[in-house]
This record gives sequence, C-alpha cells and structure tokens, in this order.
Amino acid sequence: MKFIACGASVTGPRHLDLREPNQDAMVLTGWRGGWLASVADGLGSRSRSDLGSRRACQVARQVLRATSGDLDLPAALPMLHAQWLKAIEPISPRDAATTMLLARVTAGGDVHAAQLGDGLLLMRCGGLFRRVTPDRTGYSNQTLALESEHLPEKWNAAVGKLTQPGDGLLLLTDGVGDDLEPDHLAEFFEALYQDLSTRNRRRGRRWIQAELEDWATPMHSDDKTLVAVFRTSK
Repeated sequence: MKFIACGASVTGPRHLDLREPNQDAMVLTGWRGGWLASVADGLGSRSRSDLGSRRACQVARQVLRATSGDLDLPAALPMLHAQWLKAIEPISPRDAATTMLLARVTAGGDVHAAQLGDGLLLMRCGGLFRRVTPDRTGYSNQTLALESEHLPEKWNAAVGKLTQPGDGLLLLTDGVGDDLEPDHLAEFFEALYQDLSTRNRRRGRRWIQAELEDWATPMHSDDKTLVAVFRTSK
C-alpha cells in the first residue's frame, strides 16, 4: 500500500502586511509506514495564538506516536490537552487558544481523526466521501478551541479505513475551508487527489503552497493551511 502525504501552511496577506507571524501551524510526519498529521489555527484575537497552534501540533504528534496500535483517540484527548497546557507555560491558555485537527493513518490504512473548533476534516473511505466536521453554529467569528478546560463533548472524532486508491483525508483551516462550497467538497477532494497523485511529496508540497499563496478568493486575508493524505495504490 502506498500513500502520498503532503501539506503546506502560508501566512495570510494581512499578517504579512502587519509583519505578524502565521497563526496556523501544521505537522506531517511518517510513522511506522503510515502518517501522523495535525493542523491548528490560533484564535486571531489572542496575543500568543501562534505559539498555541505550534505547540498543539507538536503535542499531537507526541501523543499519536506514544499510543498503541489499537488507538482510542477520544480517550487520548485528555492527555493531549494536559500536555498542551504544560507545553505553553508560562503563557495562559486563554492567550494561546487554538483550534485543533489531528489524524493518524496506519500502514494498513486505518484512520483515526478528531477535530475541535473550526476548519474542515474530510475523509473518503471505501470510495465513500464524508464531511466529519459538523455544520457551524453561532456567529462566524466564534469557535471552540483548546483553552484551560478539556471539553470532550465538543470534539468530533471519526474512524475509517483507506481501502482503495483515492481514499484519504484532508485537514484544512478555515482560511481554506470557509471558501469552499459545501455542495462541492467531494469534487474538491477528488480534484486534489488527481493533482497530488501525479507528484512526489516535495513537488506536492510546493504545489499546495503555490495554490495557497495564490488563493482565488479576492481580498482573503487569513492564514491558510492544508494537509492531505491519500492512498495511491493497492
């Protein structure tokens, strides 16, 4: 079984103009023939959200690496939250608040994924596409995030198995996800697979970065992050 896994994170035009750091973060790393992926989006109104998002991705990698083959991801989330609180010290959780998306894909194609807050988590298993992320409720500038208290009921988790070429998952921050038409997410997923399946990891990363830097939505100032893992062969 072969995979293509690549991603990129780019600083939005507004943060570039203000010489502010990217508040998005991502980690994508190989693991025992599979992949570990995490994406985070620091809350723009918080003073150290860039630190919070980076630490969240680093902690997610550590937790996913440390868990056993029979992963119960919801049961591991309290550990992730506790380690994130320790990793951001002495910064307060409120100042470092961040959304979180994470996933583990084993060498055999088993997928465990979870999300807290906004962004998009998309999966295709056995040729069946699904949007794991629920429809947003409340105001558009409100979102759930890692802060001082772990809220297990606010996380969305999913499991699946990548059984055929074209199966995979996408983790997107809202700088990308909010610009996608909900009725065309499956088509976006398929188009991304078709593009990336012809490239190696380095070329795929460069292609994603170029697409994010030249994002088609006019005046879109947000940071943008996209991570993709696709099965490419039997």
